[in-house]
Amino acid sequence: MSPCPEMSDERRNQITDAAAFVFAQKGFHGARMEDIAQQAELSKGAIYWYFKSKDEIISAILEKMLIREMADMDEALMSGLSAKENLQFFTKNVVEDIIRLKPLIPILFEFWALQTRRKSIQQTIHEFYRAYMKIITPIIQQGIDKGEFRTTDAENVAIAIGAIVEGTILLWSYAPETVSLEKHIKHSVLLLIEGIECGA
Repeated sequence: MSPCPEMSDERRNQITDAAAFVFAQKGFHGARMEDIAQQAELSKGAIYWYFKSKDEIISAILEKMLIREMADMDEALMSGLSAKENLQFFTKNVVEDIIRLKPLIPILFEFWALQTRRKSIQQTIHEFYRAYMKIITPIIQQGIDKGEFRTTDAENVAIAIGAIVEGTILLWSYAPETVSLEKHIKHSVLLLIEGIECGA
């Protein structure tokens, strides 16, 4: 008999939370399913009931993190603000999520590396990228259409904003004493926005 949906979701979250902790402590390759089971206070069999491999657990962790990011982007799109305000609102929420997830940043780097060799992880990341572009690009295009931004390629601007966020996270991992996630992401995105504003 399959577990009820409520219990299934609760157990999956219990396992992914435990796995995130174990991955942060031991890395992906050093972590064993036994370690995850122990951290989750479940049997190894219970772990395998929900996830057949560490790859499946990684995909579930990524999906949970990216769903949160997508909720922030949806909120920005529906807020009724100007395009500039929407982008700043989105940036603020992303920065808050990044700061909250700081302990997991080393895991994310492992995931990004693994996606070049593991199709399931690659698919999860690509789905997020497509969803990100689908939401952010229209916000920029709206600013162009309403005369808030000068004529430019909205898709290229969306890619540049994503690159600022991802690149700043990478730089912070190298030099946390000189790179501020909050300050430098917000400031860099604002510089980009001001660069495409009409009259800039």
